[in-house]
Amino acid sequence: MSSIIVLAAAEDVRSEDSVQLMKELSEELGLLYGGDGTAGFQLSDVEVPRSAFIVARLDGYPVGCGAIRPLDEHSVEVKRMYTRSDYRRKGVAQAILAEAERLAIQFEYRNLKLQTGPLQPEAAALYERMGYYRIPIFHGDWDQVLAYQKDLVNQPATL
Repeated sequence: MSSIIVLAAAEDVRSEDSVQLMKELSEELGLLYGGDGTAGFQLSDVEVPRSAFIVARLDGYPVGCGAIRPLDEHSVEVKRMYTRSDYRRKGVAQAILAEAERLAIQFEYRNLKLQTGPLQPEAAALYERMGYYRIPIFHGDWDQVLAYQKDLVNQPATL
């Protein structure tokens, strides 16, 4: 049996693949929670320094996405985490998070934060398996939010 290799890397947030993945995510979240499903995300959120939009690909086909946007000098927020339904439980989200963490270290952040909803227990379980721990809600005024943080231990030495 061959292993599946998912490649996740920063890409242009305005590319056709990126826009399509975010559209699918917003539709899914809109059905779950109501509203437009964007959770206030703007493309410009990841067009600033120390931010990125990540696309995961399997044999070149886009299967998922995620983003990191700065919260402050030391913290970055993981946004727009999504895996196409046919590709779930195949390591896609883990690959996206691993790349988000790698970029966060490269950009010299101390931690990553993220928020998800209680209607997404699989996502919450994934974050906990990946070393994220619960924290108080840090953005927005929604009552149905689960907030998480992961501290980055491999900080680069400051010169």
